Amino acid sequence: MIHLLDTVPSEIEATLEAWFENRDQPGFRCRQVLEHLFSRRIADPKRMSNLPETLRAELEAEILAPPLEVVSTSESVDGTRKYGFRLRNGALIESVWIPTAERGTLCVSSQAGCPAGCTFCATAAGGFSRNLTPSEIVGQWLHVIADLESTEKQQGVTQIVFMGMGEPLLNYPNLSIALELLTKPEGFAFSPRRITVSTVGFVDRMRELLVDFPQVRLALSLHSAVDKTRSQIVPVNRKYNVAALRNALHEVRSDARRVTLEYVVLTNINDSAAEARALSEFASDTASHINLLPFHPFPGAQYPPTAVKTMTRFKQDVERSGFSGDVTIRRSRGLDIQGACGQLALHAKQPEAK
Repeated sequence: MIHLLDTVPSEIEATLEAWFENRDQPGFRCRQVLEHLFSRRIADPKRMSNLPETLRAELEAEILAPPLEVVSTSESVDGTRKYGFRLRNGALIESVWIPTAERGTLCVSSQAGCPAGCTFCATAAGGFSRNLTPSEIVGQWLHVIADLESTEKQQGVTQIVFMGMGEPLLNYPNLSIALELLTKPEGFAFSPRRITVSTVGFVDRMRELLVDFPQVRLALSLHSAVDKTRSQIVPVNRKYNVAALRNALHEVRSDARRVTLEYVVLTNINDSAAEARALSEFASDTASHINLLPFHPFPGAQYPPTAVKTMTRFKQDVERSGFSGDVTIRRSRGLDIQGACGQLALHAKQPEAK
């Protein structure tokens, strides 16, 4: 079954018009659905109250069936909310909404599980099921904004980050449709400058993303600027090494785009003074912002939790190595609900890939 939101925005109106014409419905029905969908951000036909009940049922059965089943919602003591969704093949994914005083950031998933194999990530440890469709990607956002409205969360969703389950660039065909749906004027018209796509460094797709969506922000999960270390903890480095990443960032950087380097600090692995110097040099050369993250343990993890003093010392080592840009230690959010970075789907066993 094809979902309407698995279609690029430029084709949705024609698809809907044909669907209504086949049922001898007047043209204004198409405009009503588009108004609900893109202006009011309502994708559930049951909530399209100005349509006849029979049409709503047909829409849901044929082209607007719920792409996700909500199985859980939990809220942290710090206000972070985690959502669990079940896909049609039984796979489980999670999304996390992180509020601050002025914004609400939604961390969405692009795959069920992850095949990238990073050794410090619970999602990778859980295996890989499949890529998400565009409707499943956008459906996370649509559900969360509806939930936040119903619970009167004032921040809403002001930023979207593809930092949930999966490697977004390994699902690029579906990711690109989802980004078009989110950002195009004929779609949901969400600002591309408020969207960040994170990748562990699939260089060819990085270039494609930043050509296709020049205003979308990029976060590179670097985790070491030393090839030997990075290859041990981020397996893709054996194909796309540090030099390849540096060259790619040289090609795509501009005054309007700041690349963020994500760096999970692992005790006695990538936290030495030599690692700090390498990170400083890489970030200086690529005009990047550095975002340091502590490691969050999970059952079976091979690393200890990162101590606060280790994070502070490593940050100082980077700054003393000559880096003049911003170095931030990211505050962990949602730890008590297993919603922090690297913890998603910790409890969920994924079905086999189909």
